[in-house]
Amino acid sequence: MRTPSAVLLAAALGLLPAALTHCRPNAPPPTQATSTTAPAGSSAAPVAELTPGEVDQMLRARWQKEGITPAPRVDDAGYYRRVSLALRGVIPSAEEVESFLASPAEDRRAKAVEAMLASPRYAEHWTNHWERVLLGNQLREALVDRASFRGWLRQHFEKNTPWDELVRGLLTASGQNRPDGDDASAVNGAVNWLLKYKDTPADLAGATSRVFLGVQIQCAQCHDHKTEKWKIDDFRRFTACFVQTKGELVERDGNRRRVDVYDTERPVRGGPRRMGFAEYAEITPGALDGSDFSGSPSRRKALASWMTAPENPWFARAIVNRLWGHFLGPGIVHPIDDFRDTNPPVMPELLDRLAADLVQHKYDLKRTMRLIVSTEAYQLAAGPREAQGKLWSRYHLRPLGSDELLDSLIAATQIDRLLARNGEDELERIKQMTRGQFHRLFDVDEEDNDEDFDGTIPQSLLLLNGRLTSAGSTAVPGAALGEILASEGDDASKIRALYLRTLGRPPSAAEVERWRAFLDAPREVVQSESQAPPEAKGKGKGKKNLARDPLTALDKNRALAKKPGPRAARRQAYEDLFWALLNSSEFFFNH
Repeated sequence: MRTPSAVLLAAALGLLPAALTHCRPNAPPPTQATSTTAPAGSSAAPVAELTPGEVDQMLRARWQKEGITPAPRVDDAGYYRRVSLALRGVIPSAEEVESFLASPAEDRRAKAVEAMLASPRYAEHWTNHWERVLLGNQLREALVDRASFRGWLRQHFEKNTPWDELVRGLLTASGQNRPDGDDASAVNGAVNWLLKYKDTPADLAGATSRVFLGVQIQCAQCHDHKTEKWKIDDFRRFTACFVQTKGELVERDGNRRRVDVYDTERPVRGGPRRMGFAEYAEITPGALDGSDFSGSPSRRKALASWMTAPENPWFARAIVNRLWGHFLGPGIVHPIDDFRDTNPPVMPELLDRLAADLVQHKYDLKRTMRLIVSTEAYQLAAGPREAQGKLWSRYHLRPLGSDELLDSLIAATQIDRLLARNGEDELERIKQMTRGQFHRLFDVDEEDNDEDFDGTIPQSLLLLNGRLTSAGSTAVPGAALGEILASEGDDASKIRALYLRTLGRPPSAAEVERWRAFLDAPREVVQSESQAPPEAKGKGKGKKNLARDPLTALDKNRALAKKPGPRAARRQAYEDLFWALLNSSEFFFNH
């Protein structure tokens, strides 16, 4: 339980502080070299490489035309935290922030971006992102092996596999979904995405078109819409591309199933559970542009080749639009997966240039990410929520996603060190349990991009009263606050260390003075009782593991840290300070 003064200060920090809008007219946005290399397999004449400066020129011209004054430039600390969350999915460490702010290099922002793109956290973050997009949170876990799918994704993001190659690998995947004991030779983790739609090829077709082409054809599954382009025949032809794909049960081990995915010579039919296949068995397979794949040995391969071809009108545009939305909020086409004549892009020339540049550079996603985060628009200040900028003239505030929030809480508190004392398995158990809570409460529909989202009451309560946050803000030896309090230095240096660790910036002079007054104020020491629920008592063999709460060890550490002593009041004041920072909107949002 926190003291009333800490709760009031947390409420005060709930508004984004003025420091978020501090800007400095320093060096221009980082730029990149130019090239005139044409994309492989393209007959188009080479064009000048797209640069952040050209993107900036297009945006400035549009802002001037519409009488829009963009926000000033965000300061270095704000940019560094922002780009770390966007590229790596976690806040930067205090040491990284100190080193970045101390760097005299004018191109320090560009160098920071390169370091983050090369970081192991980059692959982990984008694995999390695409696992969420492709598999979601609700699955038939007995059939879909998340671990194998994540391993497949991570491998490709570590190698920076070209986007067209990665998508072809997904669409044409065959093999087994999970290993046979220690033997993983037959495993292809990509098939787990196909198995999500094992008995529903229509759903697979809708997801394929929506995610990879940005085209929502699923509304045409049942009827023709008078004002929309796609008709039932289009949907049925597209779906027919997937009815040769079969998942055959190889082994059942309790609730886990090992399945072999492959293509048959003829469309799959038969059985009441295969009605979704029978409906499309006699339909001529084809693409959205009318291409006929009925003579192709593999319909999926034919579809994948058509989708990822450089001349495809949607494929490259869909992914650059999705990336633009990820980094800057609303997409150039918004929602990001709704390309249609009645929902045109707000800046078609910008979308076309980004897509052409991606194709020209062989679908290198890191290049497009580097380009976007180097633009002037990405480096603008956020400002107050009520002043969201039109056409990306202010940075778009958004709450952290569930994975970003959990990983940032762990990074800020170093609570993983405490969890690791009980073994790596225990650490992973706690992460999985907590991640499940965060997924249920914090995940926002990425296609919605709700500009007015402020979080919900359950989300706020999970942070304010959550055992992970409370345990992480306790002065336990080995955790962040314990180390800070044991370090040399006065209150000002310790306050600075906590700000760098949580908010990624030094505190202002006013903030230091306010917190020093808070630390010096008289207070009654509150003895917090453990929040741990009683452990279930099992009987017989294995009772030690029955319903055991993996956070119990953290509660015991907190109880030991709460013992009264001569400095108990000051220690508790620091804990309240740290807790308030972790529960502030400045921590909760990417700004």
